[in-house]
Amino acid sequence: MVYIYDILLNFNEGIPYEFFEWQKEDEIDHIKKIPLYKLHRKAMQALFYEKIQVPSSFLNELKEKTELYRKGMVEKASSLALFTDGTIALAVEFDENGISLCKSRLLLDEEEEVLETSRILKEIPFSYSCIEKYPFSFQTRYERQMSHFLKQEFQVAIEEKNLEKIAYFYEECFDEIFSNLEESGKQLLESLSHLNASHKKLYTLLLRSYQLRK
Repeated sequence: MVYIYDILLNFNEGIPYEFFEWQKEDEIDHIKKIPLYKLHRKAMQALFYEKIQVPSSFLNELKEKTELYRKGMVEKASSLALFTDGTIALAVEFDENGISLCKSRLLLDEEEEVLETSRILKEIPFSYSCIEKYPFSFQTRYERQMSHFLKQEFQVAIEEKNLEKIAYFYEECFDEIFSNLEESGKQLLESLSHLNASHKKLYTLLLRSYQLRK
């Protein structure tokens, strides 16, 4: 078994963050060592864009193979592994049933080290089944956060039939005065698929208002 040593990982559910999207408040794991597997490109794409389930035989192979630093101590992890197809690298944590829970990309220089190591590796047979496909999006992490936040704000205002809020949101997003509650609410929600400077301005103003209330 081939291991990679001394890397940082930033796990999250769904499609993992690119290294340039990592934020200071993220919980970063410092990995002492982790097993590396080389996969066919198709399997790697499934691992990246889907929630998958691997057989118990593979899960048993991973048992306590990964070591990480926590509070000055070294702990063993039962179901972590690092995968590559020779072009990208991806760390995955599985639950006790073999279902992929969360994933992490690597920092650029650490990924380059993995790709270099993978040149001498052979692809392994990798059995898996698809549990769920993640919706594809070109949005950045910041844009996804903005979209999710604004969607919640819009939906609450629509459900409460809060005309004052809807009028404010509509004017900020479209620079127009709304006329119909139902239609305006629908337009606000649909607009989130194409974020622009107006959405960013509204997002910033709303965040600031919440911070001032604390």
